[in-house]
Amino acid sequence: MTVDRTNRHAAGPAPGVVEDVPKRPIGRYIIGLVGIALLALASTMLTAGQLSRQESDATVILEASRQITEANAIVEQAEKMRERLEGLADELARELGITDEPELVTEVTRARSTIAAELEAQLDEIEATHVGLQRGNDVLPGGNSEEVADLFDTEVQGAFEDFRAATYVLAASVRSGGDPSPETITNIGSAAERFEIGMQQVVEAYADEATDRVSGLKSTLYIILAITIVVLVFEWLFLFRPAVQEFRREWRQRAVAHVAERRDDQRKLSYLARFDPLTGLINRFLFGDRLTNAISRARRDGGIVSLMFLDLDEFKAVNDRFGHSVGDELLKQVAQRLVASVRESDSVARLGGDEFTVVLEGNHRVEDAGHVATKILNAMREPFRVGNHDLRVTTSIGIALYPVDGQSAQELLRDADIAMYSAKAAGKNTYQYFTPELREKTSERLHLIDGLRRAVEAQRELDLLYQPKIDTETNEIIGVEALVRWNHPELGLILPDRFVPVAEETDLILPIGDWVLEEACRQMRSWQMVGLDFTMSVNVSSRQLKRGDLVESVAHALDSTGLPPALLEIELTEGTLVEDTKLAAQTLEQLRAMGVRVSIDDFGTGYSSLSYLKRLPIDCLKIDRSFIRDITVNEDAAALSAAIVGLAQSLRLDVVAEGVETNEQLTVLEELGCTTMQGFLFARPLPADQIRSLIDAGLPPFERTQLPPAIIAASKSA
Repeated sequence: MTVDRTNRHAAGPAPGVVEDVPKRPIGRYIIGLVGIALLALASTMLTAGQLSRQESDATVILEASRQITEANAIVEQAEKMRERLEGLADELARELGITDEPELVTEVTRARSTIAAELEAQLDEIEATHVGLQRGNDVLPGGNSEEVADLFDTEVQGAFEDFRAATYVLAASVRSGGDPSPETITNIGSAAERFEIGMQQVVEAYADEATDRVSGLKSTLYIILAITIVVLVFEWLFLFRPAVQEFRREWRQRAVAHVAERRDDQRKLSYLARFDPLTGLINRFLFGDRLTNAISRARRDGGIVSLMFLDLDEFKAVNDRFGHSVGDELLKQVAQRLVASVRESDSVARLGGDEFTVVLEGNHRVEDAGHVATKILNAMREPFRVGNHDLRVTTSIGIALYPVDGQSAQELLRDADIAMYSAKAAGKNTYQYFTPELREKTSERLHLIDGLRRAVEAQRELDLLYQPKIDTETNEIIGVEALVRWNHPELGLILPDRFVPVAEETDLILPIGDWVLEEACRQMRSWQMVGLDFTMSVNVSSRQLKRGDLVESVAHALDSTGLPPALLEIELTEGTLVEDTKLAAQTLEQLRAMGVRVSIDDFGTGYSSLSYLKRLPIDCLKIDRSFIRDITVNEDAAALSAAIVGLAQSLRLDVVAEGVETNEQLTVLEELGCTTMQGFLFARPLPADQIRSLIDAGLPPFERTQLPPAIIAASKSA
C-alpha cells in the first residue's frame, strides 16, 4: 500500500510531530557579524576623531578670545600708564619718604623700568599664545581651508605685528624716561582694534568650517547606519531562516494547544451554566428544566411531584463570625448530606447563598415528602466539622406539591418558598407543607413590608409612646421606656409584636432604631429643660449591635439633641448579648465610658450561663413579664423572680419588674425586694404630653394584698 507523500506534506505535519530543521549557514553568519563589527568600528572612529577635532576647535576659539582680552587689557594699561607716570615722582617721594634728588631720580627710573617690564611681560604672554595659531602649526589652520589661513595671515597677523611694535615702542619710551605720547597710545588702540576684528573674522570662519565638518560626519554616520540595517536585514533573511521555521512550527503547536484550551473553556462554561461551582449541585437554570420536565412527566403519567425549598437557619451568623471561607466549606458539607438523604433519581439544587431545593419524582403519597424532610432534618443534627470548628446549623423546609399546590414550576417554587418562611416562623428546624392560608399570610407580610418601607422613608406613620417606670416606695416616676407604634393608613394601629419581626428580617429595623433613638433623646431633652428628672430607656435590636456603629449612633443622638448621657439608658435583650459577647463587651464599655446606662431586657428567658454578667458593664436587670404574669399562682415563677432579684442585689445591679398588672403582683415583688416596676397597673404606654399630665397629677396609692402562703414560702426558699 503506497502513501501519497505529496498530500501528506501539503497538509503539514501532524500535531506533536517535529519537522527536520535545516542547519544554520555558519559561514555567512560569521561574515555578517564581521561586517557589522567593522561598520560599528568605523562609526566609532569617525565619531572619536570628530570629538577630538571639536576639542581642538574649542581650544583655538578659547585662545583667540583670551588674546583679544589681553590686547584690550594692554590698551587699558597704556592709557592708565600716562596718568601714573605724570605723578610718579611725587608718589614715590611721598610713599618712600625720599628727599634726596639723586635718590628720587634713581627710584623713578627703577619704577619706570618696572612699569615697562610689566607691559612687555603682558605682551610676551599674548605673543606666546599667538605663536600657536600661526600658519604651519598643527592647530591652525591645519585641516582648514586656504581661505581661513589667508584670512589669518592678512587680517590677524599684520594687525598683531603693528600692535606688538607699538607696544614695544611705548615700553622703550617709558624705560628711557620719556612720557608716552597720545599718538603712541592711539596707535596701540587702533592696532588692537584691528587685531580684535581680524581675530573675530577668523573665529567665525573657523566655526563655520567646524559646523560643516559636523554636518558631513552626520551624513557619513547615517550612511553607515543604513548599511548596517541592510546587513542586519540580510542576516535575518539568509542566516535566521531556520529560526523562522522553528517559530512557525512552535506557532502551529501553540495554535493547536489554544484550540484545545478553547474547547476546555467551552466545556467549563457549559458546566458553570448548569452546575453550581461551589457545591457541584445543579444550579437554578438546570433546576428549572428538571422541575419543568418532572411536572410534564407527572402530567402525562399521573403522579405527584414534590418540591422542597430549604434555607439554612442563622447561616449569616456563621459567615459573620468565622468568615466566608468557613461558610463555603459548610455549604459543601450541607450539599453532601442533602444528596445522601435522597434517591439518585431525585434532583438537589443550590439556588444561591444558603438556599437549596429538592425535586422528588415518582411519589404517590403526600406524606412521602414529609418523610424525606424528616430524614434531611435528622441528617443536619450532627455537627459539621469545618477546620477546627464544630458547627451546628439547622434548616427550615417548605414543601409544595404538584398538582395540588401549583401547575407550573414557577408556582411550585413560589409556594414552597412561602411554606419555608412559615417553617421559620414556626421556630425553625422543621418543615411545613404549603396551604392556601399561608399564601394569604405571605401576601399580608409583603403588604406589611412595603408599607413599613414607605413609613420609614416618609417618617410620618411611626410614633413613640412612653411607659413609666415607678418607684413603689416613693410612688414616683423615675424613668420612661420609649415604645414605637405604627399608625398604618389602612390597617390602623399596628403593635410592635406584629411589625418588628418583619423589620428585623428586612433590616428595616436599622433606620427605625436610629429614628427611635434620636426622637427619644429629643423628647427627653425637652422634658429636662422644663425640670423633669428621670431616665429615658431605648430598646436596641441585635441588628443595630451587629452593624458595629451603635456607639456612634448614640453619640450622634446625644450631640444633636444636647441630652446628658446620664439620662439615657440602652436596653438590649439577653440573647443579643450572648450572640457575640466580645462585640457586646466592647460596645458596652464604650457606652459606659460615655456615661450611658445599660440594661438587660427580658432577663432569664432561655439562657442559663450567667458568666457574661461578670464580664459586661451592666447597670440594670429587667425581669421578663412571663415570670411576673405567673408570680402569684406559680411557685416556680415566684422562686425564679426571687433568684433574679437576689442575683441583682449581690452584683449591685438595679432590678426592674415589667408587666406588673395586679396589686397581688406588686405585693409579691415588694416582698422579694424589687421596688422598681412598670406595667398596666401603673400606666399604659402614653404620648409625651400625657406623661407630663401624669406627673403633675401624681400617682394614686396602690393597695397591698395578703400573699398566698405557698408563694411566701417559695419566695423565702429562693
